[in-house]
Amino acid sequence: MDWNNYLSEEKCPSPPNAHLGVLEGEVWGHWDLSQVPKGTKILSLPTPLKRTKLSYSNWNALRNNDEIEAIKLGYIDEERIDVLSSLPNLKYLQIHCNSQDNIPDLFPLKTLQVLVLAYITRIDNIEFLKRLSNLKTLYICDLNHLYDLSPIAELSGLQELFLSNGGMSGVGKPVKSMEPLSRLLELEYLHFGVTVENRNYDISSLLHLKRLKHLSILPRFLKKGNEEKLKEMLPLLDW
Repeated sequence: MDWNNYLSEEKCPSPPNAHLGVLEGEVWGHWDLSQVPKGTKILSLPTPLKRTKLSYSNWNALRNNDEIEAIKLGYIDEERIDVLSSLPNLKYLQIHCNSQDNIPDLFPLKTLQVLVLAYITRIDNIEFLKRLSNLKTLYICDLNHLYDLSPIAELSGLQELFLSNGGMSGVGKPVKSMEPLSRLLELEYLHFGVTVENRNYDISSLLHLKRLKHLSILPRFLKKGNEEKLKEMLPLLDW
């Protein structure tokens, strides 16, 4: 699969909700990972319910698998990252329904192009994103304690960014600042479904994003002439 322009070309099963649906060809249900069928390109490894007493075994059976392009999982640790880093064609990773207190650095996943984070309940920072130098698409939905966006600023090659926080309850907790986005000079797609603390609706950080073609943002950010300013300064925007 071509993972480029994953959001803008609506390649996910339920666009724009990249964390929902089943990817075409997705394989799951193999607790013994040595039994994953040959030819599997998309592998789903959800965290089993405690009452089932099931767990995954033989992680090393996946090592150096050159067919797997996408992994979906709930729990991730350094051992799993070590195995995933050996997959030469891994382009997509989804971490969902995660209740860990911390997530290890993901920088060993050097081939990763698309990262989907959803329903992460305890993590209070996203430092683990740093140094993902080849990442093109970052999707964050309902990371409950999302606050400081500064680590995203280091993803200099990022082309698509989706931020949503609050689920059915609205926009959730405010983030510290929009300013880190000003350094994403390759960004072409932005969904900014969060609010900023102290009711700061300054959109000047977005005016640096001259490649931006798609923007969806809360209406409160478009008041007091901000919409007109965006249209004037970002001529590639397709409203």
